[in-house]
Amino acid sequence: MKTKLTLSISAEKVERIKAYSVLHQRSVSQLFEEFVEGVVEPDKATHQGKSRTYLVDLLDGILDCKITEEMLDNDPRLARIMGRR
Repeated sequence: MKTKLTLSISAEKVERIKAYSVLHQRSVSQLFEEFVEGVVEPDKATHQGKSRTYLVDLLDGILDCKITEEMLDNDPRLARIMGRR
């Protein structure tokens, strides 16, 4: 069963993910669902035979700041995403 979800993100990122979704012929909802699946169950996450790396690649360019060592030290989730854990 599908449920609507409202997110608040910058307009620029909305435009970027919409453009990405068109380029990859996937809906924004599909991309988000695949991303969430990769976070919740990373060992099961695949997309058309691709590894969970595909899901991380979906986020390439989303962060628009420089990630510092301090940020990695203070946020274990970010450290994990960046391969530091």
